[in-house]
Amino acid sequence: MGKFESSPVTKTFLSAHQKFLTKENRIIVGVSGGPDSMALLYLLHRTDTDSVAVHCNYGLRGKDSDKDQELVEEMCKLWEIECVAVRPEIDKNSGNFQNKARDERYRIFEELKSEYGADYIATAHHRDDQVETILQKLLRGAGMGSWKAMSPLDGEFFRPLLDIPKSEILNFVQLMNVPFRMDGSNEESTYARNFLRHAWFPDLSRLFPGWKENLLRLPDRADEYTAMADTILAGCLNGTTRLNRDRFLSLPDTIRQGIMHRFLEKSIDGLSVSAAFLNTLNTLDSLQTGNRISINERYDLLRDRDEFVLSDTETAESSFQKVVIQQNHLQKIFRANGLILRIENFNGSFDNRSLKLDSEKVAFPVTLRRWKEGDQFTPLGMDGTQRISDHLTNRKISSAEKSDAFVLESFDGVIVAVIFPHSAADGQIGTISEQVRCSDNTQTTVTIRKS
Repeated sequence: MGKFESSPVTKTFLSAHQKFLTKENRIIVGVSGGPDSMALLYLLHRTDTDSVAVHCNYGLRGKDSDKDQELVEEMCKLWEIECVAVRPEIDKNSGNFQNKARDERYRIFEELKSEYGADYIATAHHRDDQVETILQKLLRGAGMGSWKAMSPLDGEFFRPLLDIPKSEILNFVQLMNVPFRMDGSNEESTYARNFLRHAWFPDLSRLFPGWKENLLRLPDRADEYTAMADTILAGCLNGTTRLNRDRFLSLPDTIRQGIMHRFLEKSIDGLSVSAAFLNTLNTLDSLQTGNRISINERYDLLRDRDEFVLSDTETAESSFQKVVIQQNHLQKIFRANGLILRIENFNGSFDNRSLKLDSEKVAFPVTLRRWKEGDQFTPLGMDGTQRISDHLTNRKISSAEKSDAFVLESFDGVIVAVIFPHSAADGQIGTISEQVRCSDNTQTTVTIRKS
């Protein structure tokens, strides 16, 4: 067995390569010119993996940055790997340059992945990066459920060197005579990762031997925590976006925050939860039905009788259009906001799947809109008026769904129909006003159905 085949770096890479990739896969690989990415590029070359190398030259180090690019381009030419070098335009004096550079780099990777029809984006993250990632999460106060480690394959990202320490990679590139360049800025402690590497890690290794291995076990503890949280959460769920109020409030105060965070995390992928919301959980027991607490700018937690419901405040508004309807529009089928409206001859029959309004009693044009606080109408069969909000409650429309109800308002400002977001318990799709009820003299009706 040769020195390439016997290297721990090669063995680890081949294990991940064989497990996750096929011969047909094309890879976008980020290459800075440093030892880690050059080792990865060399491994892809030696395994004849269909790859496109991408180098981002930020120009931070002047001629040295250009030399990094030259090295990557020269080795790609030698190894017959297509190379794309780009110069992202980022203000070097702006705050959080590292974060902005990373975001732009990954945007470029994504764009080229699409352009080249690639399957994965390969990066040269190694075990030391894994340690730094976990430690930074701890230092930033991330909850236990967030102590996740990077994975060798995470969606479209392929990280075949995660189990290899930096020292082994340095040994590998020297052993295989793989050229690389060292970025002097990595030796400075300006950025968080560099500070940890140079100011903390040496002393931690001296004072606490084996600390890296101990830290790398934390993701296992996080997995155990998540499994336990999911088990507890399962006992409180009424569907994916609803919590049984009594069961949730019966949980010990010390775990409510964690279980709520897990509920939101599972309900909406990538949902950002404000600390202010988590700090209000002790007020949930006094939250009245119909009231809500803001989770973030888009989502609320709504009290709906015996449930807490995750409510998306944008979806309803973005999918609804206020519509003004002329009488001649209804001479044929008219569609709006999931409804079908039409003027039809009246045959004297009624059914729960439609609403029928005497067309002679409707003042056109009519407006189809969301109901709002203060709206009132005279429900069919009643003499007096009733608030729309009370009518929806009486018809057992939940607080979470009330906002999705429509009203049809005539030209004279009279609400002539309320359309429920879903059929009521008796199967009816809404309620018409007493003022537009059909009689023996009715010839034609404005008929409303769900599409």
